[in-house]
Amino acid sequence: MKVLVIGYGNPSRNDDGAGWFVIERLRELALPGVDLLAAQQLEVDLIETVTRFDWVIFVDAALAEVSPRMTRTVVQPAWAAHAVSHYLTPADVLGLAQVLHGCAPRGELFQIPAYDLNFGEQLSALTESAAREVVREIRDWVGSGG
Repeated sequence: MKVLVIGYGNPSRNDDGAGWFVIERLRELALPGVDLLAAQQLEVDLIETVTRFDWVIFVDAALAEVSPRMTRTVVQPAWAAHAVSHYLTPADVLGLAQVLHGCAPRGELFQIPAYDLNFGEQLSALTESAAREVVREIRDWVGSGG
């Protein structure tokens, strides 16, 4: 099984860099069969890339007020127009892959609570703890064969 993990957000805005943090920790683990990608945001150029994988795991920060705990959800392919044309969700990426290439991998989204979005490159303690939990879950999931 080929797996792609996409960690995205702005690493210059403290907790918004949680996706990048997860990618860095996973790089250190060198998990077999897992490709890693860090990005500022989800872009249309990812659509063709995801079609080469069986499973795509998206990792992003979410405002702690909205999501106070780390969440893990299945992503269903879907496409929706957005007010900002360059904004894509994980469902959009998979939905466009399905429409444009006739296939979409399975997808999951990990959302990590973000408490501090000020300028800087340091995760808050609570966000770092949740990000490390995501790393453990992905490591364990890959180790068990998915």
